[in-house]
Amino acid sequence: MLPNGAVDWHLVFNHPDVGFMSNVERADTPEKLQSIMHIIVVSLFSRDSDVHVRRTFLASIDELFKGKATSLQAKKAKINLLLSRIMYDREDRALKYLEIQAQNKAVESDQRLEKDDPLKALSEIS
Repeated sequence: MLPNGAVDWHLVFNHPDVGFMSNVERADTPEKLQSIMHIIVVSLFSRDSDVHVRRTFLASIDELFKGKATSLQAKKAKINLLLSRIMYDREDRALKYLEIQAQNKAVESDQRLEKDDPLKALSEIS
């Protein structure tokens, strides 16, 4: 987690021991790589509203592994590109969420001020 409470997506993807990309790099067979990608996609897109996205990603990954024409390294390169794009999307969404939360807090604090009657203090001294 970041100090602002957001998920540190860069760390989730790039942690040297447990990051998604580190796991991809450690895969030494196409089958292990495909399995790792299935786990990553299912964990990233776990909400009920993610069903379509999850299925689409899984189908794309399975399509990548159907042919034996590309090497393991070429598959890893494509997957790392995909994971980088997903990571940047997650980071962008986290920033937008924090901005919305900050705006909501500002509105809430303004609303609290609106509920108080600042002129009431004047009535107390008149």
